[in-house]
Amino acid sequence: MKIIITALLLTAFVSPAYAIRTLSVKRDRVLLDLEGESVQAGEKLGARDGDGKARALLEIKQVKNNRAVAAILKGSMSPDFSIEKLSRGAKSSQTASRAPKSQSAWGLTAGYAMNTMTVKPTGTSSISLSGNSFNLSGFYQMQLDGNISARILGGYESLQASGTSSAASCTGSSDCKVEIGYLGVEALVRYTFLKTKTMEFNAAAGLGFLFAMNKSSNVLDTSKISTNQTIVVSAGMDYHLNRNNFIPVQLDYAMYPDNNTSSAKQIILRAGYGFNF
Repeated sequence: MKIIITALLLTAFVSPAYAIRTLSVKRDRVLLDLEGESVQAGEKLGARDGDGKARALLEIKQVKNNRAVAAILKGSMSPDFSIEKLSRGAKSSQTASRAPKSQSAWGLTAGYAMNTMTVKPTGTSSISLSGNSFNLSGFYQMQLDGNISARILGGYESLQASGTSSAASCTGSSDCKVEIGYLGVEALVRYTFLKTKTMEFNAAAGLGFLFAMNKSSNVLDTSKISTNQTIVVSAGMDYHLNRNNFIPVQLDYAMYPDNNTSSAKQIILRAGYGFNF
């Protein structure tokens, strides 16, 4: 896990090579989000479909606040087409070929969770527990506006922790444990702060909703465990293999709200495979 986290930090220093994105098409005019790219009025752009076939020739008419208006000189235009600067040659074509075919995506992730927990049995001092567990989720991702997107994950989430108490406060034992399996849903709003030719780095925040499916504990009253919520902050990276497929890596910090009997936190490293459509 340390190797993966180190790799995420090191790749953040790669020089960005942004891809121009189409915001809207009206008649013979196209509104473009330059995504940090530098263009000038009169410059020519090419548009390609999902198969890499040339579909339109554009000319920049106006540039303002990282957006540009272009005229369609030849062909027809669709918001799904990738845009490239014709003057950039082979390097530009490579950049465009990695740009996502669509801003919507779905996929699967597997997660490894590091758990810490504090429990407060009646009449005793608090007990600290820790442990590891595994998660498996599917996700759906959609673009909201510019660099802002949403990712919704749903699947199996787990919380497992154990520890010892100086007193026999865990059903007559000093060995305490908590094992809970949840059907979980996590909703995140993500901000993409850096894009390179193949990678997108983002920060996110959101909420998790957990529904207990199986539960076992000798220190908590499991009859009172049914649902739970978490507050989640996250950092991640999407590595684009091509315009259709990518590898998502996501590091979550999930906080369970404190109550009279327990509190918990999880650090969850997720990685998987995604598909743009």
